[in-house]
Amino acid sequence: MKYKSFRVATEGSTTDGRKITREWLSQMAKNYNPKQFGARINLEHIKGLYPDSVFKAYGDVIAVSVKEENGAMALFATIDPTADLIKMNKERQKVYTSIEVDPTLQAQAKPIWWALLSPITPPA
Repeated sequence: MKYKSFRVATEGSTTDGRKITREWLSQMAKNYNPKQFGARINLEHIKGLYPDSVFKAYGDVIAVSVKEENGAMALFATIDPTADLIKMNKERQKVYTSIEVDPTLQAQAKPIWWALLSPITPPA
């Protein structure tokens, strides 16, 4: 399968009041290692307990990178989606992305990205 990279976050303020910093995005791209701590694709910031739940995982993030766009740093993800996520996307459902970040998870206080979400509305 050929994977495509696409923008999942951009530095700046989000509609839910968070602030995504350039440093966070750069550190996430530099340090992301799916073998050490992989990011899953979840639905609406909800992690289901059962594999047959609508809130099951819908794939994995296999790589991330950053690039500047119009003066703002953007985070790009390459994903390995499930057939269900591809189907939802083709039906124009869950077309936006959101990320979950824990800026204190690693010992050196570097942010770690641990989930890519498909919300109904864009967060930023």
